[in-house]
Formats: sequence, structure tokens, C-alpha cells
Amino acid sequence: MKKNLPTVVATIALTVSACGGSVSTAPSGGQSASLSITIGTDPIASGTSVQASATMTDASGKTSPAVNVTWSSSDPTIAHVDASGLITGRLAGPATIIATSSGVTGQKSVTVKPGDPANVSIYLGDNQIGNRGSAVTDPLCVWVKDAAGNVIPGVVATYVVATGGGTLGVPTAPSTDNRGVAISGYWTLGSVAGQQTVVATVAGAGSVTFKATAQ
Repeated sequence: MKKNLPTVVATIALTVSACGGSVSTAPSGGQSASLSITIGTDPIASGTSVQASATMTDASGKTSPAVNVTWSSSDPTIAHVDASGLITGRLAGPATIIATSSGVTGQKSVTVKPGDPANVSIYLGDNQIGNRGSAVTDPLCVWVKDAAGNVIPGVVATYVVATGGGTLGVPTAPSTDNRGVAISGYWTLGSVAGQQTVVATVAGAGSVTFKATAQ
């Protein structure tokens, strides 16, 4: 009598078992080698460099330094990596560092944050016109960036009346906001007709001069 396939397979399995054997299912894939990346500092400040290293773990779990590693970055404009694994932060943002050794690839996410202040410029409030003894319409605002052009929050700008004898309302030493902008209190012009000035200074970035004309 003809048996269907499941019955035949079951019969064979029972026969093998009765003879002292065993039946097992091999895994679809065994454990393979892996590569991990270690980075000393994260986030990385723009304009600074950190060394990355790669470690290979074989199928048995043994680790060793990866050799002949090829390095790359998902976005070199954010995090550039050279042939030795040295990562340099550029524009602020996230990127992925990729390393390949002996056909095995590993990845590591990194974040670049703004670096130290390198540039300060006038954002708003220059060249205003007002009456002597009265406040001008707009506050005085400076824009602070690092060497790569990233805006920097949390940096103090100090505003001082330089000429004209006017006064500044608080704050006179505001911190930059998330746009990298520091906003002073309102500028009340002095009693002298003509041009008056306020100087804003950011440590490490320099100074800018605001001008106003008192009528």
C-alpha cells in the first residue's frame, strides 16, 4: 500500500531512534565573526579629533584588534574619518562611522556638537535712529559661531556703552539661545547728538560695534 510522505518520514525517524541514533535540526546559520568600533569621546566637538579603534570577535568569542581596516563616514561634512580611523568633527549633527576588516563590517553612531566660539557678528540692532535720552526700537543682538560655522548656544556676550553716554537695560551679559543669538536689554541713547556706540564682546570670538544716531 502506498504511504504518504509524512508517514514515511515519521517511520524513518522512529527506526533511527530505535537503533540508538538521534534526530536534530541544524541551525540555519552558525555564529559568525563581528566587528565593533570604540570611540574615545562622543559627542565630538567641531574642530577637534578623536581616535577610533576596531575590534574583531571571531565565531568562538575571541577578540583581537582588527587589521587592515578600511574606514569611512556616512557624512564626511559632519564627521570626517581618515585612513587611520582619526575622526574630525565638522558640522554639528549625527553621522555613522563604518569600519571593514577581512570582509566584516561594523558601524558606530557619533554626534558632532559645536566647538569653541570663533566668530561674532551683528544679528540685529545696528544703525538705529532715535531721540536723545530715549530708547531705540530694537534690542542689540549678536550671532556667535564656531570655526566651522555652527551656531553656539550658551555663550555669554558682554555689552558696554562705548560712546555717547547712554545706558543699557538688562541683560547686559546675555547668553546665546539655540540660534546662537545673544539679545541685550534696550539701549537708551545719551544726550549727545550724533553717532553713539555700544561694543559687544564674546570671549574667544572678538567684538563688534553697534552704532546709533541720536537726534
